[in-house]
Amino acid sequence: MRDNKNLHSASGIGVITLFVVLLILCLTVFSVLTFASANADLRLSAKNSEMVKAYYAEDNVATRISADVTAFWKSGAPRPDARALAALRDKIAADYDASVVYADVSEDGEGLLVSYGLFVDTLLTLEVTLSLPRGGECEVLRWRVMAYEPGFEEDTLPVWGG
Repeated sequence: MRDNKNLHSASGIGVITLFVVLLILCLTVFSVLTFASANADLRLSAKNSEMVKAYYAEDNVATRISADVTAFWKSGAPRPDARALAALRDKIAADYDASVVYADVSEDGEGLLVSYGLFVDTLLTLEVTLSLPRGGECEVLRWRVMAYEPGFEEDTLPVWGG
């Protein structure tokens, strides 16, 4: 009878030991997963922070360009000629390192349209289009961030054109 009690109590200790080992193993796996997730979140937050800093730096530049465009055509001044528009394009391109600078007469023929792009990073561009009515305040027509995806071509179905 005594031998049965010893065997029974020994198997009870084994189950508890097995349970403790499994518990420690589970806690270890969860702690490693938590650490990996926190590390990934930290890297993503740092990358996002850099992108936001770059965006607001270019947004500040775009605001200064808007002020220059507003000051370009003063109230009561005659309409700028092609040479003045070229000077405005060159000034924006040189002073602010803007790309795709375009300054021309608006569709109604009474004002100016100025469009330009500023590189936020290698894949993002801040595209701005401003309208400057005769002697008026500069109006923002477009102020958006566009993503550039190199090598991306949309697959379209061949459609018969007639």
